[in-house]
Amino acid sequence: MKILIIGYSNIVRKRIFKLFLKKNIKLFIASKSFRGDIIGIEKQYKSYNYAIKNSKPDLIYISLPNSKHFYWAKKSLNNNCHTIVDKPITSNLNELKSLIKIAKKKKKLLSESTFFNYHSQVKKLIKIYKKNKLNNIFAKFIIPMPEKKSILLSRNLGGGVLMDMGPYISAIPRIFNLKKIITKNIVIKKNNKKIITFIKFKIKFKDCTYNGIFKFGGKYKNQIEINKDYETVTVQRVFSPPDNEVLLLKTKNKNKTKILKFKKEDCFKNYFEEIQKNLKNKKFDFYCKRMIADCEFRSNLTL
Repeated sequence: MKILIIGYSNIVRKRIFKLFLKKNIKLFIASKSFRGDIIGIEKQYKSYNYAIKNSKPDLIYISLPNSKHFYWAKKSLNNNCHTIVDKPITSNLNELKSLIKIAKKKKKLLSESTFFNYHSQVKKLIKIYKKNKLNNIFAKFIIPMPEKKSILLSRNLGGGVLMDMGPYISAIPRIFNLKKIITKNIVIKKNNKKIITFIKFKIKFKDCTYNGIFKFGGKYKNQIEINKDYETVTVQRVFSPPDNEVLLLKTKNKNKTKILKFKKEDCFKNYFEEIQKNLKNKKFDFYCKRMIADCEFRSNLTL
């Protein structure tokens, strides 16, 4: 397999690049900003268009600022390449539907690279949920305020909480099979550049309430808490689980506390191995259904 990575972002350098090198993959990278040689790859390009035409990849992984995702995903699909895009895959639902239409016509895989739920700790949460229906889910993701020049605070590059953290927010109802919103209470705050830096919500589904706080500015927090009757299950580092740390799942039931340890695990590896399997089986439709569901939910938050 030949893979072209467009963009040499932090997530590429820290996680994706090293995995691709371990596999039987001919790897090409196109970056306009990175200066220096990247060791271990087939070839390095500065022009994205030139890279697509000359590397002739089977799959393109797009890791650019959010506002550029749609344009280059469309280019990738129209060049008959399977396409994976960093979260969020597009800025809105219409763009996503446009890409899916091309992907289906070309019979190519299209996927958003949101992979936290491929970690064993989330799989365990889902298993617990299937045995015991939920009363409440509380998700919290807070990061210190980014620097003024950060992509996260750039309107032109598609910054803001709903773009950067929105795929995590919308994945929760899907992976826990929560359907049909009954009521919703949503608070959104913006900075002076009209970038969303805070979102707090309480969404009532038929059998479960989904609460969340996602924001820029504050002490780092990254967790999901699930409540059922007298039992509470908590997972830390859930949305960005590191691949080099042992993670803990804590279950508290009345006065008893149990802690389950998870070995070091690379959830992107789990995600990509599923991609490889489905490329062989030519099973792509469920990725499209998943992305549509998530994007519709994110759109619902701002209506």
